[in-house]
Amino acid sequence: MTRRVFLGDSPIVATPLLEDVRAEDRPFEEAERALVRAVVGSSRWLPEPDEHQLRYALNLARLGLVHAPDGNDVDLRESLAGWRSELRALVEPAMLGSGGVDRPAVVRLAGQLAHRTRAARALALQAAQGRLPPEELDREVCEKALVLVCGGGGGVSYVFLGGFALLEQYGLVPRLLAGASMGSILLLFRARQLRFDTEEISQVLSGLSIRSLFRFLDVESRYALPGAVRLYLRAGIGDFLTGSHGRPLTLGELAIPLLVAVTGIRAGALPHDPSYYEHLLDLHGRAPRPSAVRRLAQDLVGSLSELVAQRERFIRIYLGADEETQAFDAVDAVGFSAALPGVIHYDVVRDDERMHAVLGALFRRHDLFRLMDGGIADNLPARAAYEAVQGGRIGTRNAFVLAFDGFGPKLTQPLWYSVEQLVAQNVARNRPFIHHQRTFQKTLSPVEVVPRMARLQRAMQWGKEELLPDMPFLARMLRPFPPLR
Repeated sequence: MTRRVFLGDSPIVATPLLEDVRAEDRPFEEAERALVRAVVGSSRWLPEPDEHQLRYALNLARLGLVHAPDGNDVDLRESLAGWRSELRALVEPAMLGSGGVDRPAVVRLAGQLAHRTRAARALALQAAQGRLPPEELDREVCEKALVLVCGGGGGVSYVFLGGFALLEQYGLVPRLLAGASMGSILLLFRARQLRFDTEEISQVLSGLSIRSLFRFLDVESRYALPGAVRLYLRAGIGDFLTGSHGRPLTLGELAIPLLVAVTGIRAGALPHDPSYYEHLLDLHGRAPRPSAVRRLAQDLVGSLSELVAQRERFIRIYLGADEETQAFDAVDAVGFSAALPGVIHYDVVRDDERMHAVLGALFRRHDLFRLMDGGIADNLPARAAYEAVQGGRIGTRNAFVLAFDGFGPKLTQPLWYSVEQLVAQNVARNRPFIHHQRTFQKTLSPVEVVPRMARLQRAMQWGKEELLPDMPFLARMLRPFPPLR
């Protein structure tokens, strides 16, 4: 059987083949996570060599396409079908029962599996017909790539920077990034180089201000929906994201690949005329009294809720997912992802023939009318990241998807609660593709998009504190382990 999984900047349609593969792989992934949590959660009860042997067996069972040195893929799924069936029958009662991991059963299982796992490995190598050296198969089994996915939500997302710093402290470098809205902007900082420098990022952010980033100007709405203010993201972070060649970095030139979720709108898909969003925050001659401002905020939240509720009418687009959109200017990509209808307008109206050509091709391909905030249709694009991995984007298919979310429903933010509930529904569609999710509870307000330095540092500290309990598990899951001997 030849499996091909492709990801493009088009609506994701669940293919039966992809869903079948997920259904086959999930029990082994869940068993491995349960095993590792049990090992790190209490005093040592399983010798480390036995843990490694069990994890080798579980990861071998979920092998499908493996990238070979000749540049092509070797498909091992059929050759390992018998092994998957045999192993699943053994591990489900031992690791996935209602009572959790059955430690005595796991210890016994470790003693039973060595010979059978070696036989399954030999069968896979035989099926590869010499195209896959044993060390390459072992690397695919024993090494997991970290994939980091971040959601939007304005100021709530700043806690992610603390998570980035903690992952760096543990030596965990992502191989692929995917984000929406503010999450994509912060991931762009992370994607710029392999090492995450907290001090450098803080220095860049400390130089930003509302005045430098936002202007109340009437400008042409060419590619995005209009809003009350125009986001001049390039003026704020453009210098930081210029390559050694002196030009703005494209998505394809980043040190770590980045997928940026944006929402595509076709003509007639909007519930209102575009001019409605342009004037959504107008006071219409009313004095800026608290009651008037409160009414504006309620109108805004109502309009955003309306858009999120109709997200299936829009197109989910992932810039950076294919060769054509990897040519996107990276700042433009995250700018469009953060273009919140009625509030923030981001556009490319400058004289830039290359970007206008890239945007024109994208609009023609999907018959688009405008672009808007990626969080409207897909606020935590884990599925897109998973599909990119399975499509061969980073070579290995053995990946661990870690998701950061700060926009989960919070009673402490009553104004945004209805929007948060609706966004949580589009987050739910991604859950089967997430291996571990950290939903941060202590966050800044969504409206704190340019926080003071003291507030930014506090958000980063909150991020570290909330992620820290997860780190023993994450570090062990992502640490390479020895192959069978």
